[in-house]
Amino acid sequence: MGNEFAKITDDNRIIQKDNTFFKGKELAKVYSDILEEAIRYFLNMFSDLEKYVEACLNALKISDTDTERLRIQERLVKEIVNAPAIGDFDQLLGKIHSVDNEGNKQLTVSDDADSINSEESKSDQHGSENKEEDQERTGEEDENQDIEISDALTEFVELTSKARELSERENWQYTQLEFENIRLKWNELLEANESVSSEQGYGPLLKQRDEAEKIFVGRKAAFLEKRRERKKDNLDKRAKILDQLQHIIDTKRWHAFKEVNHLINRWEAIKDVPGDNHAAEQEKNYQVLLDEFNEKKVEYLVRKAQKEEENLAGKLAILDKLSSISKSIGPDTINWEQMDVEVEELSRQWRKIGRVPLEQADTVWEKFKKIRDDYDSKKFEYDEAYQKSVLKNIHKKTKLCEKAEALLEVEDLAVAVREINNIHNQWKKIGSIPAEKNNELWERFNGISKKFNEKKNENLDTIRHQEQQNLEKKLVLCEKAEALKSSTDWQNVSAEMSGLMKSWKEIGPVPRRKAGKIWRQFKKAMDTFYNNRREHFKNVRQDQKENLEKKREILSELEKLVDYDDPEEAVRLAKELQQKFKQIGFVPIKKKTKLDNDYQRVCDLIFQKARGQRSKIGEQTRAINGFADDKKARSSEYFRLKKECDKLHDEIMRYGDTKTFINPGGKGNALIDEIQQKIDHAQIELDNKLDKLEKLRKEMET
Repeated sequence: MGNEFAKITDDNRIIQKDNTFFKGKELAKVYSDILEEAIRYFLNMFSDLEKYVEACLNALKISDTDTERLRIQERLVKEIVNAPAIGDFDQLLGKIHSVDNEGNKQLTVSDDADSINSEESKSDQHGSENKEEDQERTGEEDENQDIEISDALTEFVELTSKARELSERENWQYTQLEFENIRLKWNELLEANESVSSEQGYGPLLKQRDEAEKIFVGRKAAFLEKRRERKKDNLDKRAKILDQLQHIIDTKRWHAFKEVNHLINRWEAIKDVPGDNHAAEQEKNYQVLLDEFNEKKVEYLVRKAQKEEENLAGKLAILDKLSSISKSIGPDTINWEQMDVEVEELSRQWRKIGRVPLEQADTVWEKFKKIRDDYDSKKFEYDEAYQKSVLKNIHKKTKLCEKAEALLEVEDLAVAVREINNIHNQWKKIGSIPAEKNNELWERFNGISKKFNEKKNENLDTIRHQEQQNLEKKLVLCEKAEALKSSTDWQNVSAEMSGLMKSWKEIGPVPRRKAGKIWRQFKKAMDTFYNNRREHFKNVRQDQKENLEKKREILSELEKLVDYDDPEEAVRLAKELQQKFKQIGFVPIKKKTKLDNDYQRVCDLIFQKARGQRSKIGEQTRAINGFADDKKARSSEYFRLKKECDKLHDEIMRYGDTKTFINPGGKGNALIDEIQQKIDHAQIELDNKLDKLEKLRKEMET
């Protein structure tokens, strides 16, 4: 898009093309939806510029002196070159040069005409003297009139040029006065030069002057409107500050010095507000609130100083008691437990007491620390049990120092960084030891930590590379978990998921900024599987409840057959019900044993009653009874083992679910390992019982 005088770039910048007289420039950068409107604006600007140039050229043509003509021409060229417009600047600037050349040409023609007139006057011997004098006077008057018109138009041009320059200024009050001066001077020129006509250039110049003032008035109005909006916004900002200040006072936060100072600075920074009653009322409320806060602040500071003095007295009193206890310790001290309780209670009270005067804070703390260290040292000296405990703590911290030293030689620095962090956490949890020994061990441990940090800083690229490798390994585990998450092979996939978790723990750390994200990705896949599994078994349990109700209905039908008149018919009907009973699926494990026992009992009664009528086969009946007793014993054992297997299976699943909710790292790793041991132990026990169950089932079938 564009035309022969301008071009449009891809990012909607309007560029004025180069021409013969000067190099073009960028005029504006606009949004695409107003691009055409912007082009029209710059074309109109050029049209106005042409009219202005025509008016100036009229003044240029009638200028009497070369100096004046040059002055107008230079100003006009400068304005054209700087004009933000789109058009034929070659033609426009060419007009100025053509007028200049035309003026010179006219000047030459005028000289020739004077010469001809001179010759004619010499050859004319009969002209009268009066006629020559009249012609001379008339010529002088015309010449003077042209000079006056030229001077006036030149001043009109200068005033118009100044108006155009003022239209872009932002010193609104000064510029407004300047426009007033231009209008006054313009009117004075008109009164002094009544002969100046619109055709001679005055009309277009007046239009240009009025247009410049109109532009200024529009810009000033936009500025004032924007300023009114800003003043309104400033009133709203001050209202919020007043609300915040009121809230501080309502909540009696007299210690909020920094917050109030911040509000004061914000208030003072807001200068431009309307000069009306609303702003004055705000200023009044602000001062009232500020005075109230300052008054209460003084009271607060006084109470605070008094409280700090009271706190100091309280802490000094506790220090005296602690000091007395420490001094009473000796070789014969035996009531260590009671003494420890007293010391810990006094220490708790000491910490509970608030601030003391700032100049006394360090002194009081050092005194407290010295008394506690003195107590611990004497207890270590005279209390054998405490001595053993302290030695144990010393041993733990010494071991941690050794572990930290060993990490200086570990090649996998990413793993070493994780381990050194774990060691630091363990160090903090170890109990107290005498100050002297504690300082010694701390210096050792801190020195190792510094060496490790130096090594870490020297090998950051290596650590990042190792962490990136670990990240790639864990991404593979994430992909595997994603592939398994929708599986319904609950038992096998549970084992695979456990294996993935074990592999995850064995892989070292990943870049810190990605650790949380990749863990959430992995855990989400595992949670999806275990949630699906729980939902599945939830549905299974519902099915089992329905099966339980069905079997209970059959059991009720069987119980009715116990008192049936025809025992043989009862047996026949019972066998049909038994077939239906066996076809029904599993029932809840907690209800299974009782249901099976009731079922077996009712069936035995039905069949025993039928056998009782078979007197001819008494021995056979006794044999059958013996077989039934043996079968009943085996059945009872079978269901007992089945119940235990189901219980172990549920326990393994429950432990597996628990593992998925534990974050690896630190204490989490130890807890995961402990749970895995329980799972392994339960799995071994389950396998043994399943073997026994299968063996018993085969015996029962035989």
